[in-house]
Amino acid sequence: MKFNYQMRFAKTGRARFIAHLDTLSCLVRAVRRAGFGLAFTEGMRPKPILSLAMPLGVGIEGEDEICDFSLMQRAPLTEMAKKIGGELPEGIILKSVGPTLERTKSASRVDSVSYRIELVQAPDGLAAAIDRFYRERELVVLRRRPKGDKEVDVKKYVNRVRQLEEGTGVEFEMKVTGEGTARPEEIEGLLSDFAGEELEVRRVVRTAINLKEEEPPRPPGPGRSQRPPRPTRAPQGRNRRR
Repeated sequence: MKFNYQMRFAKTGRARFIAHLDTLSCLVRAVRRAGFGLAFTEGMRPKPILSLAMPLGVGIEGEDEICDFSLMQRAPLTEMAKKIGGELPEGIILKSVGPTLERTKSASRVDSVSYRIELVQAPDGLAAAIDRFYRERELVVLRRRPKGDKEVDVKKYVNRVRQLEEGTGVEFEMKVTGEGTARPEEIEGLLSDFAGEELEVRRVVRTAINLKEEEPPRPPGPGRSQRPPRPTRAPQGRNRRR
């Protein structure tokens, strides 16, 4: 039997340069060193049941990252938070940990993500650049990939873009679909083009991962009823001749 938990953490400072797989390794080690037994998958090559809702690009900070994991036994939440938090590397800060009753992992329920780009100094044309971003029907960028370049219309993924109140940056929200999503550097590049000068970026931060609510299990179809499982019968011994 396994028990499902979810932790929320921030990834800041030098930790923003830790890649996705290395972040997973850091979290697995922290749980183990804290003295809690991770549950494993079944099969020929069992792996610890621990996953992130969505990879975070190298160099980008995260304010509220989500990690799902399963333990072999229940554990007191206060003790778990204290011990796991004490084993995390510098820059990865545990914010909360608790049980989850969700049947599906967070990675399959990501609806949108929010980012903030902080600038050293906002260009004069930033507000006009955001206005043009909204007015364009399509915003196609060329995405470089090892398997071949691909044109992507990032406009269809962006829910909103706005300038920060203090004027020294922008924040935006992007949809995550089965086809993919936009990338922060693509939004930054488009705004730089529209502003007529390159944005001088100080920090890029993912501020939120927004999850869809889990769908309830489907009831049986019309005219059908769920059959109770058949009782398991103990094997009977063979008749012996005397």
